[in-house]
Amino acid sequence: MSQRTSRLRRTAVAAAAVGGAAMSLLGAAPAQAASNTTEVYVWATGVNMRSCGSFSCPPYDRIKVSRMTVDAHCQLKGDSVVDGSYANNWWVQVDAGGPRGWISAVYISTGNNWEPIPGVSQNIEDCV
Repeated sequence: MSQRTSRLRRTAVAAAAVGGAAMSLLGAAPAQAASNTTEVYVWATGVNMRSCGSFSCPPYDRIKVSRMTVDAHCQLKGDSVVDGSYANNWWVQVDAGGPRGWISAVYISTGNNWEPIPGVSQNIEDCV
């Protein structure tokens, strides 16, 4: 076997190995894209859900969120809310098993005053 043939064969084997490794990694990926939701815990009771992140949007009738885990879809800045030592102007769009609505980030157990909730999208396109 010539040196050229031997070199081509080694190159082909190396390429196949790399391709196989890449296919293994691709095969390990989930079949569908991950959802843009993050589970968050609402620590308070009787939290109003609104149609926007503002007090100008009235709360939904008979829909309140209390001490439960909800799916957070996105967050945007809105009206400031202060409740005791907690203060925030970020509002989070959540799904609590009914229509999606907005609650103040003050009532979500993760995060800090005046900061967005970690792990929740700030992309308006994730808000539906």
